[in-house]
Amino acid sequence: MISLVSIKNVAITGNLEKINEQKIVDYIATSFLKNKFNIVTVKPIKFKDAPSLDIQEINQANTDILCVLGGDGTIIWTIRNLLKQTPILGVNVGSKGVLADIFPDEIDLAIEAIKKNMLVLQERMMLKVTLRKELVESKILNEAFFYRSSLTKLPTYLIVQEPFFIKKRMDGLIVSTPTGSTGHSFSLNGPIVDETLHIFLLNPIGSVQRLPPIIVPPSPMKISCSDEAILVLDGQIKYDLKKDEEVLIEESEERAKLVKVLSGRLSQIEKLGFDIIG
Repeated sequence: MISLVSIKNVAITGNLEKINEQKIVDYIATSFLKNKFNIVTVKPIKFKDAPSLDIQEINQANTDILCVLGGDGTIIWTIRNLLKQTPILGVNVGSKGVLADIFPDEIDLAIEAIKKNMLVLQERMMLKVTLRKELVESKILNEAFFYRSSLTKLPTYLIVQEPFFIKKRMDGLIVSTPTGSTGHSFSLNGPIVDETLHIFLLNPIGSVQRLPPIIVPPSPMKISCSDEAILVLDGQIKYDLKKDEEVLIEESEERAKLVKVLSGRLSQIEKLGFDIIG
């Protein structure tokens, strides 16, 4: 974890479908301005005469923090579309978000934490995925989800991570990061993993022999299915896989950067409603 210092330039973006009222944007932007921060907005968000940039332009604006208004899906989409990872302060304007750190009415707490140099920056590992010998995604924060295309055939999945392999009949498989352990994998009874670790979590779905979740080092992994299958990345990008088509999953060289104001390690467990003492 890395402390943040000398924060002056703030960019504000978000999901207009989640932000029901412009006054939320106005309140957050005004709060930063009152405290002598420079602000820009990122489309589709707008605020008065503040410069409005495309998301690929914020790195050129020397942005210190990107304030993202929305839920977890908005934060995941933003991370994937940044040319260079920028520290993200998630502001939850939807349902209970695990990645978002504060609610809009807590923005003053965040500003005070910035001024007192009390923010913490968590770097989270991500996945990169190669399909048909081409890198298709390098900023997958949560998971790669494999599922059979046919509901009448139970295929065999081959998982190879040298020097071992697993070959089992099952409905599907989730390969998640520690961050993703509280997402789709958790809904299928997978374990919660400390978000600061560097591991792959394998969570089989509907395994004939009840193969349990497995935690392995994040070395390159090749996955294929004996029949046509579907690959979904972070719940937002879909690929159709041919029979025996190989997918390579590796740890990305890039790191997502999430700013923490009110919580630190294991914060995602607290967001799910469990008490953490210590």
